[in-house]
Amino acid sequence: MRVTIAGAGSFIGKRIVAMAEHQQDMDLTLVLRKGSFINLAGYSKDVKLVECNMEDYAELGKKAGKGECFIDLSWMGSRGTDRQDQAIQRFNYECSMKAMKSMANAGYRILISAGSQAEYGQCNAVITEETPLKPNTEYGKYKVQIYQETAELCMKAGIRFIEPRYFSLYGPGDYSKTLIMGCIEKMRKNMVCELNECTQLWDYLYIDDAIEALFALCRNEKATGAYNFATGEYRMLREFVMDIHKALRSESFVQFGSPGNTFKGLIINLQPSVDKLKRDASWSPETSFIDGIRKTAQSFVTGAFPIS
Repeated sequence: MRVTIAGAGSFIGKRIVAMAEHQQDMDLTLVLRKGSFINLAGYSKDVKLVECNMEDYAELGKKAGKGECFIDLSWMGSRGTDRQDQAIQRFNYECSMKAMKSMANAGYRILISAGSQAEYGQCNAVITEETPLKPNTEYGKYKVQIYQETAELCMKAGIRFIEPRYFSLYGPGDYSKTLIMGCIEKMRKNMVCELNECTQLWDYLYIDDAIEALFALCRNEKATGAYNFATGEYRMLREFVMDIHKALRSESFVQFGSPGNTFKGLIINLQPSVDKLKRDASWSPETSFIDGIRKTAQSFVTGAFPIS
């Protein structure tokens, strides 16, 4: 199976590339922005590289050539205040839909769009794939639009559509300003960690487990639609923070409820159900949070994944 990945230089994209090397039935076409670079030193498989900016995605099918599965990870402004920037998010939506239509026309039989828990909005109950989509950010609104329009496109074309709705992935190479990466950076140095109350419920999934689940869905011809990507074992953020402290044997003082770190997020609790994912992927996460943190912390010393 030839898999084409747009946004191959992203956190998720790099790890898919690294793990695909060990998949005997998988070859890759990587789509990169013009002038960008991905380090494939030591990569044993033949990889096709395609340069294409997002605004040119209407031509992506022709540029990429033949393949079976298309994974779109390209998206700008997924963090911070950009999530509420309507112009940025609409640009992402327009480019992604160009890509989906182009790849469907090119004969791809599986289209995958990277979804997000932001599609659900603020929920204070268990979230299943049937939970109504009520996004409260421009980012979430346009992710919903991609999901709905691509699902309709694929239904009409008779091809398969999968949307992994990522809750909170973590691992080596992640964005440096996440809670986990920030805590690791400080706790490695035994620095004081000033945080908000961290009483909201959260669910973290190690990146490798997420990629294994995605590969399994691709191989299951009956797998289709949206899937929550998490462990299903949600708990208070402060418990995760103290597990990081434990994993690193840190001497850092952790202050919860710091006046300068009040929580102003739009989403309070994340309580995902992953029953559908476990069923259709025949999958369960294998990496404990403690082990995942140790692997992530080690990358601060040795560098991130082989593909960087």
